[in-house]
Amino acid sequence: MKLISSHEAVTFLSQAAPRPWVQRLLRWLAFDEGLSAYSRKGRVQAYGSVADYTAPLIEKAGQLSGPDMDAVIREEFSEEVAAKLIGKDPFSRCDEEPFVWGESDEPKLLDIGFFLYASEIDWEAGILKADFLPGYGELHETFFPDSEFLGTELERPDFEVEIAGLSFEFSKIEMLLPSMKLGQTMGFMAAQPDRRKPVGRPQKWDWEGAMASVIAQAQHPDGLPTGPGAQARIEALISDWFVQQVQEAPSPSQVRQRAAKIIQMIETPKIR
Repeated sequence: MKLISSHEAVTFLSQAAPRPWVQRLLRWLAFDEGLSAYSRKGRVQAYGSVADYTAPLIEKAGQLSGPDMDAVIREEFSEEVAAKLIGKDPFSRCDEEPFVWGESDEPKLLDIGFFLYASEIDWEAGILKADFLPGYGELHETFFPDSEFLGTELERPDFEVEIAGLSFEFSKIEMLLPSMKLGQTMGFMAAQPDRRKPVGRPQKWDWEGAMASVIAQAQHPDGLPTGPGAQARIEALISDWFVQQVQEAPSPSQVRQRAAKIIQMIETPKIR
């Protein structure tokens, strides 16, 4: 798949219309799903309040905050998560580890919600920023149905986003101005694996094996972790499996993405 940067796309299309008009056109097409947009690198920060984590523990601790709550937090969460919660104001902000990707990864397909909620789009630099994204509810389901990097352990999260390397499909930009030809030196090739004929370097991480280990854990009498901190413990199960197999683990953001999907499947009620 060949992609073209937002700067190149604007430069090409501005041969037929003013640049501000072209920028509005691209934003509308990306939102209207008439033009798929991609990001070559970015950072998505999920955040909430300390109380988002600790509210389910109030009955057990017998207090909203204090030493008894801190003791329960140590029991329920990993050391890394507990360090963010112990001794903190329940209504203070608490950040999860961000989901980060770079140019060495495959470009990420962007849901239309990124363009709806963007607080800034710099088409020349290829940067999109959003100070707030809804992390739950109907708006999230409607505008972010496929975003793999919006997985989180929080029940009611918010997100901050900074995306760079904003790009579009080369052929679709060319079709917007069929009377002109894009220069062959423009754009870049993005890896798009052919699942029918796998070739080249094998996939680095054996996610199927990791998921199989989680399924095996679910068959044990204790089953999978549930309740507060369950996602963090499932993340630990996945990471530990990789360390046992290949002496290293994927990035925490990649692990969190899979663990969030597992939690979602466990907690979503079945329709009969």
